[in-house]
Amino acid sequence: MPVLSVRLLGPLMISRDGAPVALPASRKLRALLAYLALAPHPVSRSRLCELLWDVPNDPRGELRWCLSKLRGALDMPARRRVSTQGDTVALDLDDCLIDVLEVSRAAAQGIGTLDVERLRVLAGLFAGDFLDGLELERSPHFNSWLIAQRRRFSACHAAVLERLVASLPAYSDEAIAHLDTWVELAPFDTCGHLALLSNLAGRGEVGAAEEHLAAAERLFRSEELDFAPLRAAWRAIRDRQSGTSLRTACLSTLSPLVATMPTAPGPVEPSHASLAVMPFVEESG
Repeated sequence: MPVLSVRLLGPLMISRDGAPVALPASRKLRALLAYLALAPHPVSRSRLCELLWDVPNDPRGELRWCLSKLRGALDMPARRRVSTQGDTVALDLDDCLIDVLEVSRAAAQGIGTLDVERLRVLAGLFAGDFLDGLELERSPHFNSWLIAQRRRFSACHAAVLERLVASLPAYSDEAIAHLDTWVELAPFDTCGHLALLSNLAGRGEVGAAEEHLAAAERLFRSEELDFAPLRAAWRAIRDRQSGTSLRTACLSTLSPLVATMPTAPGPVEPSHASLAVMPFVEESG
């Protein structure tokens, strides 16, 4: 049986075996498909009319038209995907590839429990916001639902990116690309900014980190958000990086001296050279 795919993360698209399936240019039709795809139970026709139509002359007639177009796009001769029973409507999407359902299952399992390959697949599903570009006028109930779903899937996307960044080699091109996407997706998420600043500092790109920090500060201030914690965290990262660099420089200088020191079978009276093996300790104050 041909594989049916429905993309809702980004502009809505239906494909069968990779070939696009045409849909009428109806926003209500797309909204209906998305709502039914995520509905855990059959939905009453009255609920769908209330959700999508602002008391038109014949809301049930418009609903019937939308359902007929959905049948044309989703049904196969041997498989009916649009199911109506009594006053309820449901979609049978078993054995279909539905991006939002894949993400929902992963979130229920726990993003933190997933391996890198699964995370990569999930990250690739996000081609934009949920129902990107779709807005309905005079449908406040649907728009409220739409905003909630966009917020939900945006949070899932950020969680996938955060986990990928933590799981991949820190300075790999892939990790850096996911870091950039994470910060762009969630510009007020301090965790994303801190991860990026730490990565830049670890690569020795302190100037780039300072530029990013300045841009982030302007963004936070434009929304009247407290930037002090992020700046303080950057100072800690920078100071820690400076301390690490100093210790590394000392050890690289003194290691040849340690390597040439003679070894003795028993205790040896300390000499000045033995100072080279003492640990480097930073003193505060």
